Formats: sequence, structure tokens, C-alpha cells
Amino acid sequence: MEDIQRDHLVFTVSELSRLIKATLEDNFYNIRVKGEISGLKTNYSSGYYFDIKDEFAKLKCIIFKSDLRKIKCDLKEGMSVAVYGRLNLYEPKGEYSFIVSEIEPLGHGELYAMFELLKEKLKKEGLFDESRKRSIPFLPETIGIVTSRSGAVLHDMVKIISERFENASIIFANASVQGQNSAIEIANAIDLLNKYNERERKIDVIIVGRGGGSIEDLWSFNEEITARAIYNSKIPVISAVGHETDFTIADFVADRRASTPSNAAEMVVPVKSELVRQVESLNTRLHSAVYKIISNKKNSISHLIQNIEKVSPQRIIENKKIRINDLVENMHELIAGKINLLNINISHLRKRLFLKNPLNIIKERRLHVNGLSEKLEKYALVKISNYRGRINAEQKALNSLSPYNVLKRGYSITFNEKNIVVSSVSQVKENENLILLLSDGRLKTKIISAEKS
Repeated sequence: MEDIQRDHLVFTVSELSRLIKATLEDNFYNIRVKGEISGLKTNYSSGYYFDIKDEFAKLKCIIFKSDLRKIKCDLKEGMSVAVYGRLNLYEPKGEYSFIVSEIEPLGHGELYAMFELLKEKLKKEGLFDESRKRSIPFLPETIGIVTSRSGAVLHDMVKIISERFENASIIFANASVQGQNSAIEIANAIDLLNKYNERERKIDVIIVGRGGGSIEDLWSFNEEITARAIYNSKIPVISAVGHETDFTIADFVADRRASTPSNAAEMVVPVKSELVRQVESLNTRLHSAVYKIISNKKNSISHLIQNIEKVSPQRIIENKKIRINDLVENMHELIAGKINLLNINISHLRKRLFLKNPLNIIKERRLHVNGLSEKLEKYALVKISNYRGRINAEQKALNSLSPYNVLKRGYSITFNEKNIVVSSVSQVKENENLILLLSDGRLKTKIISAEKS
């Protein structure tokens, strides 16, 4: 009879949930569970949220804000821990979770160990070397994107790139970004874009990425095949995996790391409208600079025209004469100063000799003084001779520049009746009177005929 009643007993969802909640919370109140941390999310205003897992199962865990002060260790993705607390059933969703009151670190988990092992291996091989990393083009024409077509990441990146610089072209290579064979698909997609770059159309940069998730969700980007595909890419690669706090092997190998896929889209192209404003500003500055240069040059030409008389041959000769006179005066002053200085030195030496008075010292000093006198005379004679040579050279240079010496060599200067210099046959007419200026006088002559050579 009891079995028949149970067969006909019907629970409401709320009743069954309350029964399960009471059973779980009464029997699993103060227990200890060990596993690896996965999907860690920290929110200091409300608490920590993460899963602990082993090879076969996963348990959702919560540390409320009031219990954070009891946690004495820094929690990290892949960390192996033992958690103390109780089970809790959230009836509206029918989900149970483990409310953590204390945590004991047990070491690093298997995935973390695999991550560190591969990281160290690739680092020794030089895949992380900064010297091999390439710069990202400032304004790429074509951008390759490797991600899943089903995720929101692709839509977000395409939208941001199009809004910032609509002229940029996007080549998309689809790949699963989590799950079995996803790392192979990512590597194949990178290779596919490189082949497209060689055979079809140049690709300037590749973005490889996905949204955030647990360490298991992001594991495709910690696989060796993904790292080597990025390393072997002939095109610069930006890694954009997860959130800012997520680091993968792909981030270390890539030429540039972006904190998120959206950040990668912002990083890869500038804002076109800002570039246009900068170009317009530079164009305005360029026009102003050119106008200023032309204005300055015009002023310089005007100044030269106004001061052309200052560079006439006669003025040059006068300036050279003044310069020669200055040199002669300086030479005399220099020699007089040297002689005066030597006389003073001789006087000092004589005083010292007089005070010391040993005969041998006096004789030696006299010989020294005589030698100095001879050197002084020779030095003065050499200096005078050098200055005379320079004066003669300057005079010869001046004479060679004089227009009168040119006339002495058989040349003449032709003037018309208006006293204007004639330099071309097109300036004269037949029967026109001309004046020829020679070195010792003038000749008046008349044009019989004018012919161009």
C-alpha cells in the first residue's frame, strides 16, 4: 500500500527544490573539496567566482565579500587548492554551488604545469625574443582575422575597424577557438592567410583572438602548434585572447599583444577623421611656412638691390686697403708688445742676476739673454717678411680684380650716346654713334653695320 502511494505522490518544483536544498545543505555543511581553479573572476565589490575541477567533474564556487579577509593566498588560474565550506542550492535556477569560507593552496594544477613547461621550452628556443618581433604597420590596407564566425568577437572587431577606418579591407579565416582540434584549426587559418598573402593579395597584419573564458576555454592558444604557427607567420601577428588579465603562450610569441579583441581592432588602425584633421593642419602649416620663406626671400632680394653699391669693385678695393692697414697696425702692435715683454723679462733677469751676483750665473744669464735677443731679432725679421709677403699678395689680388687692368690687356667698354653700356649688337642701330673706353682714353665711333655671330 505504501509503494502504491509513492507512485501517485506528485511534488511541485518548489517542493522538490526545497527538499533537495535541505538534503544537500544539511548533509554537506562543513566539508573539504580539492581540485584546480578554473574560470577565476574577481569582483571586489561582491566576491570571487570560480570553478574547481578534476579530470571528470566541475564544481561552481563562490567566496562572498565578507569572507575575503580569511583568504591568505593569491588565487590564480590552474592553481590546485583545497576549499572548505558548504553546498548551497539556488532554487530559482535549480543550481547548486559551493560557498567557500577558507582556502588552502596545494600547489599548481596540471594545466598550469603544462603551461609553464611549454613556456620555458619555447623561451629557450627564442620564440619570445623581442629582437625578432616586427612592428605593426601604421595604416594597414588589408587586415586578416582568425577567430570563430559564430562568436561576437568577429562582429565587434569588424565594426570597430570599419568605424575607425572604413577603407581598410578585412580577410577572415574561420577557426574554432575552443574544443578538440581547435588549435589545429587556428594554426591552419594562420597558414591559410599567409598563403593568400603570397598568391592573391598582400595582407599587412593578422589578428588572432577570441573572447574571455576559463583556462580550459583559452587552452587552444596555449598549444605548441598555435605558438609555432604564429612564430612562422611571414605577416605580423597581434594576439587578442580573452581579457586584460588573461595571458597565453600566443601572447608571448605574437609581435604584439592586445588586452582584448576590441583593443586589437583599435590598435590596428587609427581613426580616419583624426588623420584627416592632422593632414589638414599640416597642410595649413606648410602653406604658411612656404609663404613666409618666399616673403623672406623677397625681402632679402630687395635688401641686396638696395645695397648693390656696397659690393662694387671700388668699394671692395677700399675695404681691402683698410684691411691691409689694420693688419699692418696689428703687426706693429704685436711686434712692439713682444719686444716690450722681452725687455721686461730681460730687466727681471738682470735684477735676479744682480741680487744673486755669482759670476758664473751672470755669465750664463748674459749668454741666455744674448740668445734671446738674437731670436727676437730673427723672429721680428721673419714676422715682418711674412706680413710684407701677405701685403704684396693682397695688392696683387686687388690689382687683378681692378677693371682698369682688364682694359690694359686690350679690352674696351662700349657706351651709347645715353652713356649706357652696350653688351649686345641688338642694342645698336646703323649710323649710331658709340664711345669706346680704353685704358688710356676714349674713342668715338659710328656703326656701319651690326651682325649677330
